[in-house]
Amino acid sequence: MTTEVSGPAVLDGRVALVTGAARGIGLAIARVLARAGADVGLIDIFDLGAAQRAVEAEGRQAWPLILDLADRAAVRQRVAEFVTERARLDVLVNNAGLVSTTPLAELSDDEWDHVVAVNLTAAVVATQAVWPTMVAQGGGKVVFMGSRAGRMGGNNAGPAYVATKGALHSLVVSVAKEGAPHGILSNGVAPGPIKTEMTVFPSYADEKMVTPLGRMGRPEDIAEAVLYLASPASNFVTGTVLNVSGGALMGW
Repeated sequence: MTTEVSGPAVLDGRVALVTGAARGIGLAIARVLARAGADVGLIDIFDLGAAQRAVEAEGRQAWPLILDLADRAAVRQRVAEFVTERARLDVLVNNAGLVSTTPLAELSDDEWDHVVAVNLTAAVVATQAVWPTMVAQGGGKVVFMGSRAGRMGGNNAGPAYVATKGALHSLVVSVAKEGAPHGILSNGVAPGPIKTEMTVFPSYADEKMVTPLGRMGRPEDIAEAVLYLASPASNFVTGTVLNVSGGALMGW
């Protein structure tokens, strides 16, 4: 079975902003949103050339922003400036994240603070920065990138990573409740084992043993879920975290 990204331009004319867009899942999300008709802002601390080319290859505008998401003040300022310059924002995808595999007994204050800053605080600050514009325009979509580890722990994920992803799942609901009167929909995606540069599955010698579907996920699998949450197809969906894990949550 192949994974093919396709579909109508359901986001035609909309403006999206994706954090952690330089590679992996973030790059796939940027490409899929552009293919669906969105112009896309791209945020990462790494080079965004590949993401910019992917968006522009779909005939859409790309706006790369090199930004350290651990810098709270910079995130607030740059995201607010981006929204002001565009005069709108329809979709915010808080995708950026760091993997931490350090066990509790070895976890330093510095590592904890850095993982929390990138995985959790940056998502809160970016959402705060776009909030006034989404309220003024009568709505928008906010998508948070959780994780199967945020529900189950384990799988080589350390407590800093697990805690931040679990917190994001709760944040989805909090933002959904606050945003509902303004037409702002908040949802999340919880990936299972996905093949990216961040994948940490050294114990699996055979990919077929990872999920009931007999394969690891691909970035496009997550990107398609994000597209659903960003599109009009999900206009009656808020406060939900989609488990995109190939059935791994069934206790595989």
